[in-house]
Amino acid sequence: MENERNLIGNLQYYYDRSLAVLKEFGGPSVYFHIQSIKEQNSNFLSNRHLELIYATLASWGMHRMGDPEETKAKLVEFSDFKNSILSQREKLSKFISARMDTCTLDEYTFYISEIKEIYCGLKVSISDATIVAHSKTLAHILPHFIPPIDRQYTIRFFTQDNKDFFTESGKYKMVNLPQGIDAQFDDFKKYSCGMKALFDRCDHKLFMIDKESFNTSFPKIIDNLIMAFVKDVPKPTKAVRRK
Repeated sequence: MENERNLIGNLQYYYDRSLAVLKEFGGPSVYFHIQSIKEQNSNFLSNRHLELIYATLASWGMHRMGDPEETKAKLVEFSDFKNSILSQREKLSKFISARMDTCTLDEYTFYISEIKEIYCGLKVSISDATIVAHSKTLAHILPHFIPPIDRQYTIRFFTQDNKDFFTESGKYKMVNLPQGIDAQFDDFKKYSCGMKALFDRCDHKLFMIDKESFNTSFPKIIDNLIMAFVKDVPKPTKAVRRK
């Protein structure tokens, strides 16, 4: 897509923008992310590791207060979240050394296919849509292997040309997700592999992993680049909207 060509062609610019964009977040969204990654490295799937992931998801907008009949952005109870992950502990441990940066795209595609049972066994959100919640959970369990996937940024980047991000009124166009766990896993796989392919086209020497920032792994750096790209696209001006 044109988006990928533009990002690769202006990689230094978007990498610099990604570092600046991260300053907009701060607070718990950064703190819990960093602490979760540190705990993953020292105490894989410990109770604290799982608590930190749960807190990260909440601070990343995955949980809103209110009636669950009115909002589906709500995490399941911690006990259900924890038990669904721990039931997959042995399978997850097999991928703890897997890295996006040390395998080919074909190998990566095969490895992603192998985690379908893990993906389908997770309980994260009360929503039937799983791609965002499950990818963000897995990104904190296997941070060097799985990228977080976001509807607003990642999926938009891969499915809409940057000239078509907005409606004439200046609002982001809707991003649709498939129904059913099998179709959702297929899309999770597609976007994960798309981010791997994008990573392979980048000049990795520009990237610096910093465990005290959002740039905690190469998959997260790619996520940050995509976020910077989407946020950099200007909304249509009032003059354009009237045409």
